[in-house]
Parts: sequence; C-alpha cells; structure tokens
Amino acid sequence: MKHHDPVRSFLFTIPALTILACDPTDSEPGEDSTTHEAERALDVADPQAAARGDDEDPPLTPAEEAAEAEADEARLDGPDGVFLDPALHPVVGKPPSPGPDKDLLVAMVGDMGSGSKPKAVYQLILDEQADFALITGDFDYKDSPSTFQKEMTAVLGADYPAFPVIGNHDKSKWSQYQADFKARLAKIPGAVCTGDLGVDASCTYRGLHFVLSGVGTIGSKAKHEDYIAAALAADNSPWSLCVWHKNMRDLQAGDKPDEAGWPAFKHCQDAGAIVVMGHEHSYARTRTLTDIGNSAEGHGAIGMPDLLEVAPGKTFTVVSGLGGKSIRSWDSGIHKSDTWWGTLYTSNYYRKNGVDMKKTSADEGALFMRFNVGGDPSAAEGYFKTVNGEIIDEFDIVRK
Repeated sequence: MKHHDPVRSFLFTIPALTILACDPTDSEPGEDSTTHEAERALDVADPQAAARGDDEDPPLTPAEEAAEAEADEARLDGPDGVFLDPALHPVVGKPPSPGPDKDLLVAMVGDMGSGSKPKAVYQLILDEQADFALITGDFDYKDSPSTFQKEMTAVLGADYPAFPVIGNHDKSKWSQYQADFKARLAKIPGAVCTGDLGVDASCTYRGLHFVLSGVGTIGSKAKHEDYIAAALAADNSPWSLCVWHKNMRDLQAGDKPDEAGWPAFKHCQDAGAIVVMGHEHSYARTRTLTDIGNSAEGHGAIGMPDLLEVAPGKTFTVVSGLGGKSIRSWDSGIHKSDTWWGTLYTSNYYRKNGVDMKKTSADEGALFMRFNVGGDPSAAEGYFKTVNGEIIDEFDIVRK
C-alpha cells in the first residue's frame, strides 16, 4: 500500500438524499455528571452490570428475548414506523453500476460517546479527507440526539455525509436520531437510500453500495436477513458493504455474545459484500473468509492477512468500535485458538497482519477504505489510523 496522506482537496459540497420510506463517556470538563451517577447507582444495584461493562445488554431468557423482539416490531410497525417488509416492498433492481468514484475514501467507526475523544475521531476523519462516513451505531450513550449531532457538526460540519446504523444504545431515541440523519443527508446531492434508514436500507453514494441493517439490535432477525439478501441481490454494483452494529462472538476480539446471527453474514459472503460492525470497543479484522459460521474450520479463512479477496463466496469482516466511548481488552480465554484474524488492536493486545506487536495500550481511531484505487475498479485498500497518527493496520483488497 502507498502512504495515506490526503490526495486531493476535500469539498464540503459533495456532488438531496432520496429516502423512499415513511417518515416517522467519558466525562469531560463541564459535562453533566447525571449519566455517570446513574451508571454508578446501577452498578451498586446490580453488581453483574459492573462486570459486564456499561456497553453490555443484560442477558435475556428466551421468553424475554421474544418479548423484546415483539416490542421492537411494534415500534417499527407503528403508525409512525418505517419498517418495510421486503415481501411487500421489494428492493428494485438497478442497471449495472460503474462503481465507486476514483480513490473514493470512506471512514468507518462506531461507539462514539461524547466529549473530546469522539471529537478527535471526527477531526481525524476530516484530516484524512474521507468522502463520507459510516457510523456503526451507539452514538452518544446519553439518549441525546441533539448532543450527538452538535458534537459531530462542530467538527465535520452540518452537511458532511454520514450514514448511520442503529446501535443498542440508540433504540429509545431512535426516531429522533434517524430524523436528524435524514435531515443531514437531505443536504447531500447524490445520496440515495431506499427503505428504513439505519435499520433496513439499501444505499448508494459516490458509486459505492452499502446495506445498513439493525440485525441483532432491533426487530426480527429473519426480516433483516431477508432484506439484506434482497438488497444485495437487487444491486449490481461491483463493491457492496454490509453494515450493522451487533457481533457474533467469533468475529470480535472481546467477550460479546452471539447476537447478529450467522445467516446475515452468510448472505453477505454469498454476495461478496464486506461486513463492517461496531459494538465491541476495539478493532478486529479477519483474513479472507469462505465459510462464515463454520468455526470448526476457521470460518474458511484463506490467504495472506494483508491481501484480501472479495468475490461471490468470499469476504472479510471488521469491527471498528474505537470511536471514543472506551477501549476494551482482548479475551485470550475465548480467542486463543482463533486462526482467522488479520489484525487485532485492543487495550491489552496488538497483532498486525499476523505478527504480535509490542504495544500495551491503544488509542481511539477509525477504519478507512479507499475504493477504485488509482482508477482500477477491482482494487481497494484499507487502513486503521489512530487519533495520534499511528497506522495500526494496512491491507489491500482485490475484487474478483
């Protein structure tokens, strides 16, 4: 890969969003401490909550899980809901796309929080001159859409293109988070999404296709899986991304449980679509995977850790969750036998392209992927960069 210095001037007026759907912390000086007092009170009331960490959902019984899914469906299907059943609202096929703009650079990060740390990540996105950002859920952890938009706008501006997916910490105020993102994207010429923005949406911007899903976070997994499969089948773009918040335990570096479900990953693998997640507060990228869900066979990992292949039946996955909220550790007890990793970057462990590195701490940062590198429509590259300017990961991608 070549160096990652900006290659061209950044334009805020990037060549209104068409959304074909129904409308519906770290503590910093001067911040309100109410949230942190509530968290401490919760830890006293529930010692297991402290052990899980403030980003963990409490474990649910099967009956509780079914009740939560039913409540989510009610929220999405209500009078002001926006969920579109793919059986009733199929994604319309499109003619073949010429693909992403030359050297299109996309930032991908989630689990932001509020205060100076996420602001530093937004500044990194601006400094790298990323053409747009995919925010992989969990925005401010305060149920405050106004706080989140205010902090992002203070750095990136009100018309910077940013596309969201819903995180578990965004659910209670999702209608307002979503409305704010719609208002932001309505200012962006050329941004087109069909469906339910951030929950079940098929989007194209600057020639790159991406599916935004709430699978594992809200609503029925089966409906999300159907939507993902339909959206990928209907689009003829050479490059597609699958973006959602939740994980499967094998495909993150910590101790997050199985929540997204393997079928969604398999749909993306079948289509050769790259999978990007948040939720776990670390960075974790796999090698090329050809059999996602088959842990016994290493999820079909093949090839070199820094040269990835994307094609029908081949993809890779990445967790980019170092947006500012916190940095979590590598769980060696769970992952010591994993054979599918390319690069891992956590609070207590760093492996770069298969080589263990001497580093005992980590910093916030973002993943960047550049498509149509040098005008080659089959070439892409990626890198993870910290707010302190350190390149943590570098890899090339070939579309076959």
